[in-house]
Amino acid sequence: MSNESAQRQTASIIAAVTLSHHNVPGSGEAFLVEAKDEEEQKRVTSDIAKAVKGDVAELSNGIYLILKS
Repeated sequence: MSNESAQRQTASIIAAVTLSHHNVPGSGEAFLVEAKDEEEQKRVTSDIAKAVKGDVAELSNGIYLILKS
């Protein structure tokens, strides 16, 4: 096994939590949730991440992703 393949890590996008103005056309295999406001968006993101024991990433446009390695 080479060092490159041993160090490669991948993560899957489990869910994306958006607001109505984000206008996401599709989410592939990821679960897509539209929250009514930023407070709900953060709460739902945290709930999903805890449920799947995933990591959270906030994109520069305000969309939250839940990732699982």
